[in-house]
Amino acid sequence: MRFEVGDWVTGTTRQGELIQGFVNSILSMQGAAGIFVTASDREEAIGTEIAVQTGALRALPQQTDYNEEQLRNLIDVSLAIRDAAWFGELSAALSALRSPADRQLPAGEVPVAWRDRLGLIAQE
Repeated sequence: MRFEVGDWVTGTTRQGELIQGFVNSILSMQGAAGIFVTASDREEAIGTEIAVQTGALRALPQQTDYNEEQLRNLIDVSLAIRDAAWFGELSAALSALRSPADRQLPAGEVPVAWRDRLGLIAQE
């Protein structure tokens, strides 16, 4: 199977570790792909890039409707890899997911930015 940068995949490394992540680079001369690991049975692998033979990978199904928690996790990934465009897309999707009522503060609630470090309302 042929993969492209950005494809979400799952597979096993030569050491038998289960990984899940996205293709960050293509290593065509080695018949491998550089996978940025987002989940693994070896904790130390998470957040790193690992070269995996393309024959040991399979594509994950594309998902387009994420819940709020999934979007927040993906935003963390976009920040970790410094992908500003993806961060913008995910942030817009998160904003659209929230209803207008969720965006407003309850009556009498003071934004955190207006409080001092003791939790008291800042006086102007």
